[in-house]
Amino acid sequence: MSTVDFCTFCYAGDAHRLHKLGQLEKQVSSNGYNFHRVIIIYQLCNPDNYEYPRCSYQTYQVTIGDIDAILKSSGIDLNREQYSSSIDKHHTWKQHAVNHLMAVNMSQSDYIVFADNDCWMIKQPDSWVARGIEILKQNPDIFIVSPNDGEESRLTQTISQQMFMTRTKEFRNIDWNQPGFSGNVRDYPEMPEYHAMAEGRIHHYCKANNKYRYVLPPDYRYWHHNRLNEEGNFETRYDRY
Repeated sequence: MSTVDFCTFCYAGDAHRLHKLGQLEKQVSSNGYNFHRVIIIYQLCNPDNYEYPRCSYQTYQVTIGDIDAILKSSGIDLNREQYSSSIDKHHTWKQHAVNHLMAVNMSQSDYIVFADNDCWMIKQPDSWVARGIEILKQNPDIFIVSPNDGEESRLTQTISQQMFMTRTKEFRNIDWNQPGFSGNVRDYPEMPEYHAMAEGRIHHYCKANNKYRYVLPPDYRYWHHNRLNEEGNFETRYDRY
């Protein structure tokens, strides 16, 4: 039987939400799958500063201290110039590439699920993870499978890194150096920060190797719970948006 690891991430600004009582269990169990283990990546923050996140799964906490070292160990050329906005400080490319690389280097499972800690499933007829395994086994040209984001099911080379699954070994060994990328962000329709982030690097790998992202149908729906209500909790009234 195939093994699957689940990985989520946090930094100092949102670690308190991940560590809220029941939050990790809610996120993991929403996938409806018996994961081999749960990996939590802490980026430039110390998990010892927070109460241990209770979860019925075996949980491993991993701290990233030296971001550049992890990027270099995955073969990323840090000398290659990347776009950096003087205004947008949220989409800093190194911080948006290192979490997935650290996690996949820790995993020994056949498949790995990545999810930002404010993303989890809100409906599915059966486990989207089990469905994703079937698709990845049957289609070697599909590199990643994502639950639905509110649009139609589709095969695409445009990538979102919020929530997806992939074959662990293949993901670990891809070319992370943007093959085929011109280096000029104005040559492309995506936001300029995209190309150096994990999703942009996966995009360029897929384009260069005829690989694709498959987005599941709308009945396999996840939600990006990035809004907080007045109590400081994740908003759950989806009808407001």
